[in-house]
Amino acid sequence: MTESGLIKRVLSTSFKTQKRNGKGVKTQDDVTAAVIRTNTVDSLMIFTNKGKMYRLLVNDIPVGTNISTGQSIRALIAMDGDEVPTTIYSIYRDTDAKYVLFVTKNGLVKKTSLDEYIKTKKKTGIAAINIKEDDALAAVTLVKDEDIILLTKLGMGIRIKATDISTSGRTTMGVKGITLGKGDSVVSCLAIHDINDKLAIFASSGLAKKIDLNELPAQSRGGKGLIVYKVSPTTGNIACGSLVSNDDMVLVCGDLTSICISASEIPELSRSGIGNIVLKNNKILSVSKV
Repeated sequence: MTESGLIKRVLSTSFKTQKRNGKGVKTQDDVTAAVIRTNTVDSLMIFTNKGKMYRLLVNDIPVGTNISTGQSIRALIAMDGDEVPTTIYSIYRDTDAKYVLFVTKNGLVKKTSLDEYIKTKKKTGIAAINIKEDDALAAVTLVKDEDIILLTKLGMGIRIKATDISTSGRTTMGVKGITLGKGDSVVSCLAIHDINDKLAIFASSGLAKKIDLNELPAQSRGGKGLIVYKVSPTTGNIACGSLVSNDDMVLVCGDLTSICISASEIPELSRSGIGNIVLKNNKILSVSKV
């Protein structure tokens, strides 16, 4: 999905693996806002700036190529005129998740039963979360009772238990997940499905590293977290994160090009390391496993 609200689906085999520190390949003229791995039998949840959610069958999304433009989401779902799509996530047909977890840029977290979202009509939309005027939706993921990690743009990270977040209804705002410093905001929410995975952190300058999950022990909800990346004018802010194993392939989307690399190419360092360049001459915007 692009910042201007265009969407397309591309075969994962279209992305050829390259070595890190490459220039990548041009994908489209628009800026990529979100990329997810999904299947044609799954449904897509599309969340807007108004806190509403729309469902769309993945199979109904037009097939594209790396360089094709995509189709306007407004042509596929009946959004209100003042709504803008901000986040997408897939309802996987074989999921055993129980809840939808929402995280806002100001650090609020909300956990609501998945059943409240999968029973809605596909295209008319429902209220999904109540968002304050000075806040915005940062991430959505599906969870059971596993730990989750919140990452902030200024390099903080906190690991909390999903069980510490009480279940609430669709129209609630949520509770504090992390206490943010001045000028900071949440950029990623990651559910830990495999404790052997590593936390990959991507800086806007094109740098990336992995850290062991033991470097980020669980804390109480609402804490300040730990420094997981030392941001600077050289590194830029944290753009996003992903939980990966060395067998994973990772699509890194920049503002000009994108690159598909093996997660094994990302160096494993301590929380104080800054990592290596994975995408040259780009500002990293999003990351997805493919």
